[in-house]
Amino acid sequence: MPEPVDENVLTRMRNYSTETFLNVFGPVISRFLPDPWTEAGNERVAEKSAFLSRVTMTEFISPSHADTKGFAYAGPILSWCDIAAGIAAKRHANAPSVTRSVDDVQFLYPLRVGDVLTIQASVNKAWNTSMEVGIRMEAETPPAGPRRFVAHAYMTFVALSPVAPPKTGVGRLWLDSKPLTVPKVVPHSPTEHQRWEMAERRRQRRFSEKKATGEMRAQLEQIRILLREWSLGLRRQSISEADVISHPALIPPIEEEDESNEVSSPTTIDADETHTHLKVDIPKPRRRYSTASYLVPQPCEKSIELTYAEVVELVMPQHANTLQITFGGQIIQWMETCALVSARRLACTYLMTASIDSLQFIKPTHVGEVVTVRSIVSRTFKSSIEVYVSVEGEDLRTGETYFTNDAFFTIVAVDAENIPVKIPHAVPQNEVEAALYKGAGSRRERRLALRNEILAITTGHEQ
Repeated sequence: MPEPVDENVLTRMRNYSTETFLNVFGPVISRFLPDPWTEAGNERVAEKSAFLSRVTMTEFISPSHADTKGFAYAGPILSWCDIAAGIAAKRHANAPSVTRSVDDVQFLYPLRVGDVLTIQASVNKAWNTSMEVGIRMEAETPPAGPRRFVAHAYMTFVALSPVAPPKTGVGRLWLDSKPLTVPKVVPHSPTEHQRWEMAERRRQRRFSEKKATGEMRAQLEQIRILLREWSLGLRRQSISEADVISHPALIPPIEEEDESNEVSSPTTIDADETHTHLKVDIPKPRRRYSTASYLVPQPCEKSIELTYAEVVELVMPQHANTLQITFGGQIIQWMETCALVSARRLACTYLMTASIDSLQFIKPTHVGEVVTVRSIVSRTFKSSIEVYVSVEGEDLRTGETYFTNDAFFTIVAVDAENIPVKIPHAVPQNEVEAALYKGAGSRRERRLALRNEILAITTGHEQ
């Protein structure tokens, strides 16, 4: 009897045949597909002015966008930026556009509940099928607060064929790999010329960084394998079970102590002492690191494995664009949620997202698929935490699981007065974790250099 053929071999042969068919007959098929832009009586042009793609969005920071201290999460902000940048890219290409990559984002000013956020986006430069969109974020506090610079962001979009959503697997595969040629950007003002020139330099830097990170990608693949094992419950350290505590309503009340025994704060001057009817609070001197008494005592170190966190989300229609591809900003928002959980398992205090490293979207997820986000703390410094976050997609119809993207988040631990808090050291337990831990030093130096560069540009002098 003939030996059975391996299913993996059959799958590779089928995928190779499909890709070959699409590469050969794709240009012919595209000629017969309707184009909504030309059917509406418009004509596709080879060049467009940069200002035609300009988009201005205004958003109000509400409590649902912020943490318990009132500071806005980075996820909703970048989700709005992704929408604004997507509109600018679609205006320029006159076609559906998807997020391909996001450069490093450094938040120079935190947003609070009640602030008004203004987001300005425009296409800086376009190449064959891709576009770089620059985003500027500014905030103001009503009623008369000054406008403050928040952050810059640069996103790369790819225009896709503007046809009806496919109904077959082959059609979806063809559309996902079928980009559309976009018009060139024509700058007019000196600012647009500067953005146009800098966009090319950033593109070359992305290519050089992509070539230089081959070894890093191999290390991160080992980390992702480790996270998958932890997701299946294969962890060396068993997590202690949650304590069972009675509901406060069922606990007998405790008699209150006599208020006369209370000792007044040494930083308060009472009215009896000053012979006036005023009570003056003397401000405490600001410390470099918090020593607040209400902070939970923490150990000197924790293992990296104890910071593992996982978030699973089902992609719904409100999470996706017209091609049923998940918004890149929505993915980043889920990533931040998972990163904050890992950071909180290490540091029991308030947390703020300070920066997000550049990320590349390798493969898109669609409506109806499952997105799994996993994260661990890769290294800690005195009061900052670097968290590695990995994203995978899963097609529930076929059972296929695929890698989508990953990124490093920098999160700062603070107290109620926004003073940095010293946190436990994250300790690696194996070679894979040690390699990730070792590379954090160079990544931190790169972030600090980029932050100083942004400060120099925004303030007009070197930092």
